[in-house]
Amino acid sequence: MLTPSPQDLRVALARYADARIEDARRSTDATARAVEDAAYTLCVMTGTQAVPQALHTADTMLGARPTGSSALRRATGTRRDDNLQAV
Repeated sequence: MLTPSPQDLRVALARYADARIEDARRSTDATARAVEDAAYTLCVMTGTQAVPQALHTADTMLGARPTGSSALRRATGTRRDDNLQAV
């Protein structure tokens, strides 16, 4: 697996957070797709198959404390589509 740059990883985390916030504010098909796309990208970048693991791995890769991602999950809630299945 290629290791993403810290900047690219931060952009992916921000994109995921923004998509989750927008979807929570006003859920539409487009916002749901944006969450799925951002989650997929984050999982690919971290080599994981589920968003919670991707967030933890991203925190570890950035040298951050894993508690930051748990705050995001508490703020946005957990959705069933947070687990991606390998195709």
